[in-house]
Amino acid sequence: MSFPRRRFPVAITLAFGLALGWGLASLPRPVVRAGGGDRWGESILTSGPILVRYNEGTKVQVPQDALYYLDYKGGRLLATVPSFRQSFGAAQMIDRFAERDLVADFKLDLDNGLRPHFLMTTGALGSYSEGCSPLFVFESTTNQVAIYKLTQQQVGMSARPKFELVEIHPIGGPPAPPAR
Repeated sequence: MSFPRRRFPVAITLAFGLALGWGLASLPRPVVRAGGGDRWGESILTSGPILVRYNEGTKVQVPQDALYYLDYKGGRLLATVPSFRQSFGAAQMIDRFAERDLVADFKLDLDNGLRPHFLMTTGALGSYSEGCSPLFVFESTTNQVAIYKLTQQQVGMSARPKFELVEIHPIGGPPAPPAR
């Protein structure tokens, strides 16, 4: 025995599908963000983009990341911009490191003061940054935060990372007056 099937008109089915698709398309899309960071003993590692380039061949934006390494014992902050290079022989990803002296930047007195405690992360500045994520380094014993920017300088056929201190700001207090 067979049962007769009711058929919906094609126009109603198509209209329902279009309305459902339009409704789902107008929902906000989830934002997925990933940031690499790790800490072990007296070392901290994090990463963040320094530049967003447009690839004409694939028609997509491609961020270029930097790797940041903070060494407590040496009071040093190191940064590099990995890029794939291969000629004859093995491939190379990391070439040079730029370095900042955190003891000098934060004006720390290691002999007579407290032992520094650093934290760091990258952040986003939106459309004002051209894809650059500044590096924020917090020093909790003096309650200061330093903001760094890493750029690539073209030197001949190779690129060198340039590490600059943008500003140091007290945490939770009024901003320091500008230097004259």
